[in-house]
Amino acid sequence: KASVSEGTVEKKIIEVSNLFDEQKRLNKDIKESNNNIEVMAQKEIENLKSKNQDSKVANQINTLKEVLGYVDVKGSGLLIKIDAINDEIGNIANFVDYNKILLNIVNEIKVNGGEYISINNQRLNQYSEISLAGSHININSTPIAQPYNINVIGDIDELTDYINKKNTYLDSIGKNYQLKVETKIEKNITIEKMSIINKLEYIEGE
Repeated sequence: KASVSEGTVEKKIIEVSNLFDEQKRLNKDIKESNNNIEVMAQKEIENLKSKNQDSKVANQINTLKEVLGYVDVKGSGLLIKIDAINDEIGNIANFVDYNKILLNIVNEIKVNGGEYISINNQRLNQYSEISLAGSHININSTPIAQPYNINVIGDIDELTDYINKKNTYLDSIGKNYQLKVETKIEKNITIEKMSIINKLEYIEGE
């Protein structure tokens, strides 16, 4: 009976020892699995960060292209038409340029919600020039003729408020000069990219 009991105890010891070994193996596997999960999770996080960064860079590039006028833009905004009050007035280019009418309108628009602007389909950016050349006004070295159609895309609420309450300069043009000013809020406006890309050499350091 004693030998049987000792054999049973030894068997139990072996079973318990095997259980401990199995537990150690399982713990090791769990630890390795956790480490693998952490590594994979970290890689995924870094990947998402990289994609997010790439997305931010892409958005910044697209915004820059829009600001510089290198791509078409669409949106809601404002239409302004400037013309002579009647046909007898004739060419108003010299008068408009002398009084900086287009330039003043553009500057007013920019501080009242305007983001993208074109005049007679000539897209404006920070390098554009509005100047008189002979009997015509030039924008981006391209001559334009009356009527002057100004398309604006921007904050529709600010632009609406500008037209309804703050357009004192536009009102003064109609009252004080022989010009006709028409304005209209429009939901679907397309402003095409610049047909002539500005040369930026002059902004480089000498």
